[in-house]
Amino acid sequence: MNVYYLFEPICLIKKNGLLSFTKGRVIFMIATNGQKARDLLADQNLHIINNPSSFFKSLFNKPKPKKVTVITAVYNGENFIRKTIESVISQTIGFDRIQYIIVDDCSTDSTRDIIQEYTSKYKNISLVCLPYNIGSPGTPRNIGIEMALSKYITFLDADDWLHNKGLETLCEILDETNDDYVVGKTIKVESDSQSVIGEYASVMERRKVSPFSIPHFFYHMGPTSRMMKLSLLKEHEIRFPEMRFAEDKLFFCDVFFHATSVSTTTKPIYYVNRTAENSNSLTRTVNVLEKRKSDIQVIEYIKSKNLPIEQEKVALTRLYEYDIVKTFDSQLFVKSERKEDFLNILRQAVETTHNLRYDFRSEFKTPIYRAAIDLFVEDRMEDFIKLFEWLKKDKNKKIIIKDNLPYYEVPFFNDKYQYIRIPMLARALDSHIIDHTYYQSVEVFGDDIANINYILIRDRTRVGNEVKIDFERTGNILTFKVDIQTLSDIENSLFTFFIRYNDYQLLNIKRILKNQISYSKRNYSFYTSVANNLGLSIK
Repeated sequence: MNVYYLFEPICLIKKNGLLSFTKGRVIFMIATNGQKARDLLADQNLHIINNPSSFFKSLFNKPKPKKVTVITAVYNGENFIRKTIESVISQTIGFDRIQYIIVDDCSTDSTRDIIQEYTSKYKNISLVCLPYNIGSPGTPRNIGIEMALSKYITFLDADDWLHNKGLETLCEILDETNDDYVVGKTIKVESDSQSVIGEYASVMERRKVSPFSIPHFFYHMGPTSRMMKLSLLKEHEIRFPEMRFAEDKLFFCDVFFHATSVSTTTKPIYYVNRTAENSNSLTRTVNVLEKRKSDIQVIEYIKSKNLPIEQEKVALTRLYEYDIVKTFDSQLFVKSERKEDFLNILRQAVETTHNLRYDFRSEFKTPIYRAAIDLFVEDRMEDFIKLFEWLKKDKNKKIIIKDNLPYYEVPFFNDKYQYIRIPMLARALDSHIIDHTYYQSVEVFGDDIANINYILIRDRTRVGNEVKIDFERTGNILTFKVDIQTLSDIENSLFTFFIRYNDYQLLNIKRILKNQISYSKRNYSFYTSVANNLGLSIK
């Protein structure tokens, strides 16, 4: 991103592939047409190993068209690049059907040497050696898009890896449906656990649907687990912008804006590496404030598209609520000594809403975030901060039920913010065991009790080690049972009970076992003992 200081009125311009928007004296410019990538490819000094478009190959050994192109941008990836490459080579679709383009952003370690070991063995692995460090995955990915010669295209980060059937799964779905785009399950791998990222995008099998019809679809915008038609990117000139952060949000927004129909699958596709050995990953070291500034640029870009209002709402709500306001719901903000810097970014975000065709706050899905942004707009900054401090620090929040709906009772408010809605609440009641079967009753309150799908018993550390349980409901009371035979089908581990509702949402079942009061340097704890008796501890 280049910033120029000019005397300009507030306006938004798109010219020659550059989106620019002004605020006062500052003009922000985002390159969105991939011209930088094309310029680099046109440079005769650019070093490309196994260039599929070289004159020699086109004249004497024209490469066979491939089914899918995989693009990896890498910088100093010596620790993981072998596993990444091997995951592509071992794909069940057949490596001969894959064009693999790796773009090295001027690594200073042994990354290039490792990749060249593979390029010497496999002519369908191309290595592009950039002459200088660009510092963002956008341009390297765009180089891959320009070089791609396949029907489909996908992206793989240099420290991640693919499920061995991942590409075959996605290709088969696109062949079957002729959709523009498909996404599957992304599994985050940490040192001692696994979890699913963006489960709403892979919780069920969908075919030939609008991206705007899938709840929360715009909330999973990284490059993982997705494949699309190369022709979609070429026809609409969709490229990654020249941005350090949020480039994937802007890119996939453009993909969704132009996709006629999309598919989703529950099958595992992609593994994201978040192990302790990968502590230098960009996602662990970024400055959150800079990321939020980039989100504001994405907001301005989406506004410039003049989308139908319902589509604009879907795209922008994700940014206003999930990216920007949700940032305050974190220990990072609560403990920060730079709270004013966070607030300034929120001010900039709110300024972008002034010329919207609707009240952006009315689209918020989380009531406590809606209350927070209302406090902010009312210029109640101390209350805004205090609300998030209470949300993160108070482990014994009071919850009340009014008209069968759950609310937080906020102890320091005496106005309309004293009671803030909780969308859904589940509390465990009685339980017992008869003939090796566990019986549990649960009281549930909220907006979607009629939309509960099943009870889910899920492994806390391993993806897929889980079981679904049927239930019965009478009013606000759910009852379910778990027999030993059902549990024998899952592996030993620690599990959590969830209520699955609205097809894609999960609700924890709370069991209140302990309440604590601190007063005059003494702690009073009311708890349930091992023998299930009510107890009191004073320390």
